[in-house]
Amino acid sequence: MSNFKQQQIRLPKILKGARGAPCMMNSQVCNKDPETTVACHLNYGWAGKGMSQKAGDHAVFYACSECHRYYDESGGHFPDWALLKAVVRTYEYLFQRGVIK
Repeated sequence: MSNFKQQQIRLPKILKGARGAPCMMNSQVCNKDPETTVACHLNYGWAGKGMSQKAGDHAVFYACSECHRYYDESGGHFPDWALLKAVVRTYEYLFQRGVIK
């Protein structure tokens, strides 16, 4: 077993970039209201998630309040392909707006 301790990555620009952004999940529960969009952290250990610890800010997708609530309350029962698609859409959005290069 490795003693490697993963350092949490914090990226305020990515978190702030969610303000007014469209929901990238586009699920059946989506409220489609960009005023409620936040950066939703993935619930996977490989993303830095641990006991009482959020994943790093690099492992996020933008989600409206309803998609975020569903993801958190359901234990993340969006299909993995849908989560990956939301993450990619989020990073495309950030790149197009110059938040990341």
